[in-house]
Amino acid sequence: MRSESRMRCRWVVAMVWLAAAVLMGMVPMTAWADEDDHGTNLVVMADFNRDGFQDRAEIRLPEKSKSKARFLTVALGQADGSYKPMAARVAVGESPQEIVVADFNRDGNPDVMVGDDDGTLTVFLGDGRGNLVKASGARLGSVVSITVADFNRDGVPDVAVSDWRSGTVTILLGTGSGAFQTGWSFPFRMAGLTPHVSAADFNGDGIPDLAVVYGDDDGYTFDVMLGTGSGTFARSEKLSVAKDPNAACVP
Repeated sequence: MRSESRMRCRWVVAMVWLAAAVLMGMVPMTAWADEDDHGTNLVVMADFNRDGFQDRAEIRLPEKSKSKARFLTVALGQADGSYKPMAARVAVGESPQEIVVADFNRDGNPDVMVGDDDGTLTVFLGDGRGNLVKASGARLGSVVSITVADFNRDGVPDVAVSDWRSGTVTILLGTGSGAFQTGWSFPFRMAGLTPHVSAADFNGDGIPDLAVVYGDDDGYTFDVMLGTGSGTFARSEKLSVAKDPNAACVP
C-alpha cells in the first residue's frame, strides 16, 4: 500500500508538472502565447469553419503600439498548411491575458472566451463559417488564467479563472447558451501571486480536478483541488506540493 501510494503521488506530481509546463509555454496545446517580431500574441486553434482544417484565432499584442485597441481575428487553415486571414475583426479589452476555445453554447461550432486584466470575460460565439460574434460574458476582479472543463457534469463547458486581485480561483458554470453563472470560489494558498490553473482528472475518478500552479514563487508550488462533480473542490494536501515540506506528498 505504501509503494502504491508513493507511485500515485509521483504520477500526480508528474501530471501537474506537465500542466505547469503547458501553462508556461513549454508544451504546445490549443491555446498559447506566441511571440514574433512585433510582440506576444494569444492564439487558439480550432476548426472554426468546419471544413476539416484547423484554423487560428489570434489576438496580437504589439509591444510598441501606441494604440490601446486590441482585436480578435481568425485565419482559416488551408489544405497546403497555410492560413487565409478573414477580413472581419472584433474588438477585445485593452489588456487581454488569456484566450480559450470550447463549444460554450452547444451548437456544434467552436467558440472563444477572452479574459482581460480588468476582470472582463467575453464570449465570442462561432457561426460555423469562421466568424466570431461578441456575446455575453462575466466580470471578476482580474484574469490571469482560464481553464475549461465540465466541472458539474451537466454536459456544458464550465471555466475556472484565477483572479489575482481577489486572490481566488472562481468557477463559472456554463448555462448552455454561451452565458455563465458564478459558482464556487476558493482562495489562493499564497496571496499576492499570479497562479495559473489547469484542469485534468488527477485522481482517476472520472471527475475534472484543478491544478493551481504558483510558478512565480520560485518554488513551483502547486495545489491539486479535487473535483466533487458539483462544481466545488477540496484541496488535496497529499497531492499538492509546497515550499513547506509538511504540505508535500508523503514519502
